[in-house]
Amino acid sequence: MAYQTGTSANPDQLLDALRVFAVANGWTQLRWAPDGTGQTLSLAKGGLYVHLRSAVNERLSTRYNTITGIWLIGSTGFDAGKPWWDQPGSIVNASYVSNTTSYRAEACGLFEVGTANTYHLLSAATPELIMLVAEVSPGVYHHLAFGDLTKFGSYGGGAFVSGAFGPDAYTYTYSGFTDYVFGYDHDRHFGLPFNDYKYYGGANFVLAEVDGATDWHSVCKDWALTGKRAKALWERGTGTPRDSLARYWWGHVPNTLNGVTPMLPFYLFVARPSGFFSPFGHTAHLRYLNITHYAPAEAFALGAEQWMAFPAHSKNGKSGVHGYAVRLIP
Repeated sequence: MAYQTGTSANPDQLLDALRVFAVANGWTQLRWAPDGTGQTLSLAKGGLYVHLRSAVNERLSTRYNTITGIWLIGSTGFDAGKPWWDQPGSIVNASYVSNTTSYRAEACGLFEVGTANTYHLLSAATPELIMLVAEVSPGVYHHLAFGDLTKFGSYGGGAFVSGAFGPDAYTYTYSGFTDYVFGYDHDRHFGLPFNDYKYYGGANFVLAEVDGATDWHSVCKDWALTGKRAKALWERGTGTPRDSLARYWWGHVPNTLNGVTPMLPFYLFVARPSGFFSPFGHTAHLRYLNITHYAPAEAFALGAEQWMAFPAHSKNGKSGVHGYAVRLIP
């Protein structure tokens, strides 16, 4: 079954639910073991490798703040003798490649996990996708996702990992602050998958072959932690000047004729040595959605297809009506 919902009382239970669901949908469990304050999980399928770690009030490294939730990192292989954050071809900070501790590691995450979390797990294939969305407090939703992009050509790479946060849960707040998605662009709460409005490239990573070299690219506006940058649709948010690729489209949804909002796949572009960007791929089972007329976790039909809507953070709250839809396969 490619959809499951339930409740969890802590990060370990949430990660265990993902583990059981992924294995039931064809992923191979490479490791499941206690680690620090939580559990570590390594999964593989069709050349994709991901590693997750639950934690309670713990740091990824001394560079970051403590979190309660789940970290996610991608790699190109698995070595049982190495920790979850130091797997072959894993995501590392380009400034600390020579460091031999977790100080070098970069990971995205689903944080702020509480004691009563309703979760939604969705799976799709061709290309692969595993999506975990958790309601961590009433009306507040965070996500983790990993899988493959649909590429525009026959080049290497295509794997991605995505989280609601970067390596910790630093969020800019002040009196009257109302926008976690396109508000302050220097914090580590991205909310929306592949949100390249944020300068800090720590919540979304794409493995891409560019000019013969295959590396993890940080999806961001400017600060590519891996040293390689990718961009998506929202580099300049929804304001002016209209520099974002999706900005003109955003101004015309929902459709004023029937109230329906056309969905938009997340398109990814990778930087070239010239400073220009080349189209790389898009998300086949995950799309941006203005959720004005949708409730969180609402299933809806698009022709013969079924989709499920989620807010980037909280509907009509700190993410307004920005959201996304995931292909629902009952």
